[in-house]
Amino acid sequence: MYPILLSIGPLTIYSLWIFLAIAIFCSLLVVNKLAKSRLVKLSFLAEKSLLIFFSGLIISRLFFIIYNLDYFWDAVIVQGHYLELFYIWDKGLSAWGGLLGIFLSIFILCRIEKEDFLAWSDIMSISVLFGMFFADIGAFLDGRNYGSPTDLPWGVLIEPSQYAIPIHPVQLYAAAYSLLIGIILFHFFNNKLFKASGGITFAGLTAYCFFRFLEEFLRGDETILYFGLIREAQFYSLIGLLIGGYLLYRYFRKYIHENR
Repeated sequence: MYPILLSIGPLTIYSLWIFLAIAIFCSLLVVNKLAKSRLVKLSFLAEKSLLIFFSGLIISRLFFIIYNLDYFWDAVIVQGHYLELFYIWDKGLSAWGGLLGIFLSIFILCRIEKEDFLAWSDIMSISVLFGMFFADIGAFLDGRNYGSPTDLPWGVLIEPSQYAIPIHPVQLYAAAYSLLIGIILFHFFNNKLFKASGGITFAGLTAYCFFRFLEEFLRGDETILYFGLIREAQFYSLIGLLIGGYLLYRYFRKYIHENR
């Protein structure tokens, strides 16, 4: 893989950071496009963008620290290296934590500013999916979140990995289904079926969690196992799938009732 794109003296440019920057830029372009068609106040997001960004960053880092509590307990509490809590350049960030931070901050700000949270959530859901396409490519180049062994012709060798044989490029699978869901939802964004706020969000949550649940069967990296069988992300994906499916069902039931 290519975790480092360029290294000049003390300056090191990582593939993951470059693609995360592209992901953020792409997401902002999609937000700008969709906000105009949904007639929400784009100034609301522009004025609060730094707060939303840092909320996502802080909670993303917090989740990573919790996941690696043994290491940080030793480094920070025992050895007194308090600044390690803030070393985000070590690529110690949680994608799930970042998404939670972004949506939670938008929810709180919408309540304060009396904005339609579900309308903004629809916009952000699509923009995040397009951003995740680039983020997953960055993860592939970085060798993170690798897959399990495979005999398929597109299997790849990734370092670091516990395998010395070709494995599933699960990061590219994730990039593909994120882009596919994003394109489909973008196409249906102004369709009368999804005119009411929330439909796009519920559909996106359901579809993404479904594919992520399946992806976890092909993952080979270490993680926490619930009940000795279900991977941690798979467990969360199942919860998201059930919640998203239920909300989507209620959304369409209401739509059918109002359009009889």
